[in-house]
Amino acid sequence: LDLFPSAQSAIIEFIKFVITRENVVHGGSTITQQVVRNITGKDRVSLDRKVQEQWLAIQLEKRLDKWQILELYMNLIYMGNSCYGVQSASKLYFNKDVKELSLAECALLAGITNSPGTYNPFSEKGRENAIKRQKIILGKMLELEKISQNEYDEALLEELKFAEKGDSKRDVPVQSYFVDYVVNEVTEDLMEQKGMSKQMALTTIYNYGVRIHTTMDPDIQKVMDDVFTDDKYFHKNDKVPQQPQAGMVLINPTNGQILAIRGGYGEKTASNILNRGTSIERPAGSSFKPLAVFAPALDRHIITPATVLDDVPVYFLGQDRPRYPENYTRSFEGLMTIRYAIKRSVNVVAAKTYLKFINLNIPLEYLKNSGIDRNQKNLSIALGGLEKGVSPLEMAAAYVPFANRGVYYKPSSYTKVTDKDGNIIIENKPNFNMVYDEATAFLMTDMLKDVCRPSRRPGEMGGTAARLGTIRNSKNEIMPTAGKTGTTDDDKDRWFIGYSPYYVSAVWYGYDRPTPIEGIPNNDNPAALIWNAVMQKIHQNKEFIDFPLPENIVKKRICVYSGKIATEACTHDPRGDASFVEYFIKGTEPKDDELCDVHVVTSVCKDAKDIWGRNLLAGSGCPQESIIERVFVQRKIPFRPLKSGDPYPLDWKYELPAGEYCNVHGSTKLRIYQQPEEQKQPENIGSDTILEH
Repeated sequence: LDLFPSAQSAIIEFIKFVITRENVVHGGSTITQQVVRNITGKDRVSLDRKVQEQWLAIQLEKRLDKWQILELYMNLIYMGNSCYGVQSASKLYFNKDVKELSLAECALLAGITNSPGTYNPFSEKGRENAIKRQKIILGKMLELEKISQNEYDEALLEELKFAEKGDSKRDVPVQSYFVDYVVNEVTEDLMEQKGMSKQMALTTIYNYGVRIHTTMDPDIQKVMDDVFTDDKYFHKNDKVPQQPQAGMVLINPTNGQILAIRGGYGEKTASNILNRGTSIERPAGSSFKPLAVFAPALDRHIITPATVLDDVPVYFLGQDRPRYPENYTRSFEGLMTIRYAIKRSVNVVAAKTYLKFINLNIPLEYLKNSGIDRNQKNLSIALGGLEKGVSPLEMAAAYVPFANRGVYYKPSSYTKVTDKDGNIIIENKPNFNMVYDEATAFLMTDMLKDVCRPSRRPGEMGGTAARLGTIRNSKNEIMPTAGKTGTTDDDKDRWFIGYSPYYVSAVWYGYDRPTPIEGIPNNDNPAALIWNAVMQKIHQNKEFIDFPLPENIVKKRICVYSGKIATEACTHDPRGDASFVEYFIKGTEPKDDELCDVHVVTSVCKDAKDIWGRNLLAGSGCPQESIIERVFVQRKIPFRPLKSGDPYPLDWKYELPAGEYCNVHGSTKLRIYQQPEEQKQPENIGSDTILEH
């Protein structure tokens, strides 16, 4: 058998075929060419491919002898049923190591290579065809005196015992979720950088003694595995016939290296199963707002943390449609800063901020630079209602710039791949880019810190992860953490993406078939529960460090209901001191003469109140002892409900009762408050525009 005919003659013959279209016998490739084809994965009948294949075959023959090439061929040849190589085929079809095969079994395997579909031992017709071909091969071996008559006769009489499909004993240990992922990443890189076929890349990884230098931290991975095998973090609901699932990825923000991956609940029973840490596509809910709305708007100086917007009922899809968006609480709080809106995950403010972008490609550019490539231009993306969902890996990586001074790193699971002698085959160098200005990253982190801690102002609610976003080290020091919760429609997905200066981690929790998540004790966010359990453990021996303060950050004491410089009146807001020391990128802070214009001080009668419980304005008949001064809120754009039944914002009770005078002491200025009638053209429906699309 001549494995190496003249490359020149084969090329001449092929060129003749291309030019004349004559039926020249040209299809028979040498073993070397087939090896090249299996290595590169290229099987197109074209002139450039054939020439390249011949050249590569010549190079291969210069480096390997015939038996080495034949061994390569035997390891790469397709044997049907997603099986490559004779060793794998031996395990699959006979439950044996290839060294244990009989002559009859070897002959049958040899026959499969000609047409794996035709000679498939797992189908009735295929097995019949395979046995017929086996006899032909045995006869040819006898004819060529490769076996004796006695060996031939014994092989024909042997009763073949096939394995049942799916029952083969391959003695392959179950890979972890991390190993599944790193093998896929290395496979893709070998294909891209070395021109290998997928099968050759996998063969290189599993059969040729290469060493993959992974980024996994075994200690962190064990902590994550322990949590994911603990039933207390996966509350079973008897009403739902599904196992609740979760996925988690943890990254080093300073270099993008993946330190741990978990793709599902419980013990992993097979390799290459669904990895919910890296492969799912689920909507991210409010955890997407910092990425699609707030960080891009901050970076473009469209907003500051002190920008105040009015959280009131809106109809951004048109006045003939239901209110949109609704807040998760189904209530509206009124005037609030961007900082507060992020902390309390207010949908209306996120939507209003998104609509401030003149060009809706801008948020998409920021998302793409953060590793999330989408082309969705509507309000849904501002609220995390994605047409194409995301994975915990994508979300963790997209939050890395917040923790890393604005720099994004493409996540990596390995640093290099070396051969058995230590020579580098491929090297995975860090791939990074600047997404945000360092000051933007700091401001986002500082606002996301509020999500993870109790309120810093009296009477104000804490963040949506005030308890579970807090972690301590072994010295009982509260470690700086920032993060964002996410919940999708009907509670079908729960997210938490949180980070410290040391680690960024994202968790998704839900059901594989989207189903409302119910019955969680204390109504906790189950994703945040898992995040807290892992992060608490891995920070035990970490020293307290905080996120660095950039040089171009300045502070100003502002009013949280106007966003302007606080006045004495702000400190006497009926809800408590409304002044707050806020951070700004230098040049975006309010000027010293830009004073709060929302708080007003006026005289009221302590004996007269309206239906909201507000003291009415003092009239001419009020005795002096009944007149007191009170601080009220006065909107620059008065709120009027668009439709009957629209709820008033919760801060309405603190609004100045304009024109409503005391009705107790016979004032000459008297007008009893009445709820405004439905307005066709309201002065304020919460936005300057109504979107109809």
